[in-house]
Amino acid sequence: MSYDIYFYRKQNTPLSKRQIQLEFHKLIPINISDIDTQINYENKRTGVYFLIDINEPNTEQEEIELYENFEGFEYIDISASINFLRPDYFGKEIFSILGKICNKLNLYIYNPQEFSEKRDSPLKWSTKELIEHWTEHNAKISRQHFNELELLYYPKDKSDKIWEYTSMIDTLENEMDEDIYIPNIFMIMNKETKEIFSYIVWSESIPLILPKVDFIILVKNYKRLFKKIEEIGIVKYEEIISKFSNEFENFENTKVDCLILKQSNADKMKKDFNSFPIWKSHKEYGSQIGLDNFVNHK
Repeated sequence: MSYDIYFYRKQNTPLSKRQIQLEFHKLIPINISDIDTQINYENKRTGVYFLIDINEPNTEQEEIELYENFEGFEYIDISASINFLRPDYFGKEIFSILGKICNKLNLYIYNPQEFSEKRDSPLKWSTKELIEHWTEHNAKISRQHFNELELLYYPKDKSDKIWEYTSMIDTLENEMDEDIYIPNIFMIMNKETKEIFSYIVWSESIPLILPKVDFIILVKNYKRLFKKIEEIGIVKYEEIISKFSNEFENFENTKVDCLILKQSNADKMKKDFNSFPIWKSHKEYGSQIGLDNFVNHK
């Protein structure tokens, strides 16, 4: 199930169809495809992905009538496919990219998902319009198929916060002037209730940026009777914050809502970290799921 859009140029546009196709390759910031006729965007930080196809010119009469019969427009043989049944932030990331490309290259979009008079020809779609349109359809389809496909639910406000953080990880790493761990966020599903929760992994009380998540998986290493012990398990975010409220500080960055543990405080709390009681074994609790395996509507 996907949301498909098709790109057009006005017939008097200076850039040729081939030039526009080459610009797409340059302007999509991530491409894991090794095929010239496909751009496969996949952001490993946020979990967001979508597909661009650069197609051969239509030769079938039915296809020509469908895609190349708009007066004053030329189909540039490029289409984008965005999956439904995904968190809403997929739309924010994807259409921010496609909206910028359309503005830069003066492109128009034919959107067959639109059932109003706007469907009669390619149109200028703003980034905001595309995000809202995909989100509306994604929500509708998520609700329709929630029980049938046994979809997993996670609240929109919490998943949007996850995306705001994960989309900033690379930037934060480049901006940090000290050695501080910036963890990825993962999702875990309770095998009994099928509820899902966010978590990070934190090892040996190292200094870190701490986003607000549901759980933290602690990796503790200590000696007992001259033996090295490694203990791993889930603790609740709130309990960590309560215990180490004096060690964590507000992270002074307006783009992410996080706390920071600096090296000096991490050193002080090492003993308390290794003695912190594990709440649950993560292996017994449930299994990890991908950032694309849940929806915000049920």
